[in-house]
Amino acid sequence: MAKPRTDEAEAFYIAVYETVQRIPPGRVTTYGHIARIIDAPQNSRQVGSALKYLRNAPLTNGDTARGLDVESDNNADRDESDSQDFSHQFNGENVPWWRVISADGRIAFRARSAMDEQGERLQAEGVDVRNDAHSRPRVINLHEYGWFPPPEGKLSD
Repeated sequence: MAKPRTDEAEAFYIAVYETVQRIPPGRVTTYGHIARIIDAPQNSRQVGSALKYLRNAPLTNGDTARGLDVESDNNADRDESDSQDFSHQFNGENVPWWRVISADGRIAFRARSAMDEQGERLQAEGVDVRNDAHSRPRVINLHEYGWFPPPEGKLSD
């Protein structure tokens, strides 16, 4: 059984998922930019972890996540309507995890099948995914396909 998440971790994961849902088809952004948008600029690796644990998203071993256990003692006094298991709300199909890449414009290293799937999904959306030195489709031009809106508190009028 998965370790229960704290309210803070649950809020972080939800913020990541909601932000990733805003990335338009055919565009990409970075783990670090998602972290900046949600006002957690030091947590780009945790953005990757949140995406890794999406239900039905490919994991590093080729398996799929079974969902998140978000029940904890901290939630015991919440109204039942407030204590939703957000693993059913967010999943590997309605959160476009494949649109998030490394800051160097590369698909992050993980199991070959997940890297291939990410490249295929991006190509299906019209993103030009170039081959790396090992002839794997992994490199994306961030200047051409990048989506970098300002963090929420810094939007221009």
